[in-house]
Amino acid sequence: MAAGPGYIPELDGLRALSILIVILSHAGLGRIVPGGFGVTLFFGISGFIITRLLLAEHKARGRIDFAAFYLRRAVRLYPALLVFVALASAALLAMGVEPGSGPLASALLYFVNYWRIWTSYETGIETFPHPFGILWSLAIEEHFYLLFPALLWLTLRRGFLPLILALVAASLAWRLVLATGCAPGGSLSGGLACGRDVADRIYLGTDTRLDAMLYGCLLAWLADRPPARWTAALLRHPAAALAALALILASLLYRDALFRDTWRYSLQSLAILLGLGPLLFAPTLARARAALRWAPLQLLGRMSYVLYLMHWLAICLACLLTGQTLRETAYSPAWYAAAIPLTVALSAAVYWGVEKPVARWRHRMRARQVVAVA
Repeated sequence: MAAGPGYIPELDGLRALSILIVILSHAGLGRIVPGGFGVTLFFGISGFIITRLLLAEHKARGRIDFAAFYLRRAVRLYPALLVFVALASAALLAMGVEPGSGPLASALLYFVNYWRIWTSYETGIETFPHPFGILWSLAIEEHFYLLFPALLWLTLRRGFLPLILALVAASLAWRLVLATGCAPGGSLSGGLACGRDVADRIYLGTDTRLDAMLYGCLLAWLADRPPARWTAALLRHPAAALAALALILASLLYRDALFRDTWRYSLQSLAILLGLGPLLFAPTLARARAALRWAPLQLLGRMSYVLYLMHWLAICLACLLTGQTLRETAYSPAWYAAAIPLTVALSAAVYWGVEKPVARWRHRMRARQVVAVA
């Protein structure tokens, strides 16, 4: 169960499930399909993958090359982001809407989540939602990528587990403070910390949503430790996966407003820790792993980043073309006839036209680094 840089195809299968949850939720099924959980699952997978790679690098080289890490992240994420921002800006300009220096900077410099918390993205056209809004979750991930490598390096020798658990507890505590303090009459009500809406403040904030990625980090760290009875049970026993399913169902079925803004994220993040371990390592779940390696799921998983960007642009354009506003319930057949082909065409063009060529170059760059280390 040691950490290593090797490819785990099951993670692409999980990415595919995550992006399908998000797309279905945005495509008029938001009251049935929990799109927010799909994003939380993305966060957990990201934390697991990044920690696993950094642990492997530290083992192989005795250090973490921060410059190389940040360069790899930029090369991985920026090409598709630049295409998305260019296409979205062209669509805005075609409708007579100036993208604006502030919104453009927020999109390119990864602070869309806080821009949405304290201001807003408006087009002035009821049937044309602003495309930049979808970038909020990417901002959270980039903030995590910026901070976590140094945190991991500082705590690898000792103190990693207590610090991660403390940060997880602090994230929940801060959500509770905001949810109660920002309520009408609360001690923080009307203050800058609350943003424009407390539910959005909690849902969109890096400071309130990091625990999902931290649980993924914790899973990778536990998998890298010398085997012990309790870690073996956590990582390999199918009962942990059943507990994860129970936590997810409970988090979705309990509708109390305070719970949904606070404890729900904690339970779902813990469920990701409990579920991912057995799904990746338990011998009894081999059939589930085989299902995640199904070729169509693998392709969707590899395309998940581009799909996340382009499906939202397609939704914005479909609303404009059909004169409909964003909604949680089903759209008209004409809306789906526009949104689905646009999602497929935009995603395929960017994936095969941009992502694949850049990925080949990135892999060659990484191979040269490995040879240099050897």
